[in-house]
Amino acid sequence: MPSTVSWGRFLHAVERRILAAVFVFAGSVSLASARTYAEKIEGIPYPTDQADWRKKCGWLRREIARQQNIASSGTTQPGTFSYETQAIARNNVATLDSRMSDFHCNTGYITSAPPPPAKSNIERCIEACKANTHRTPEKCLDACNHR
Repeated sequence: MPSTVSWGRFLHAVERRILAAVFVFAGSVSLASARTYAEKIEGIPYPTDQADWRKKCGWLRREIARQQNIASSGTTQPGTFSYETQAIARNNVATLDSRMSDFHCNTGYITSAPPPPAKSNIERCIEACKANTHRTPEKCLDACNHR
């Protein structure tokens, strides 16, 4: 039969292993939830009109305030989880700030969606060829490909 001292050491070792497992599990859950949160924010569609823009920018501002409150309340609680909570909240604020920038929340409503990507050199060449010659689009493509 183990002595009281060795039994105490055994329980202490078991507690440390359980605590380590909890930290590993909590860390993996928080990283997954952080990715999910960022994906959710990035998945918010671009506003379709001014009312939608006001609604989305207002929600983003409120969510930033909420996340900043979470980050600041973490400083009053000791322990590893409070630091982790602060870091996650700061990352969330950065994600929200980025989306606010995408929506031009701080500069005013833009009446249209973001501009389409710039045309490639070959697309510009084909357009110029069609506009300035009597070639077919296929012949313009061939001519622009051989430049």
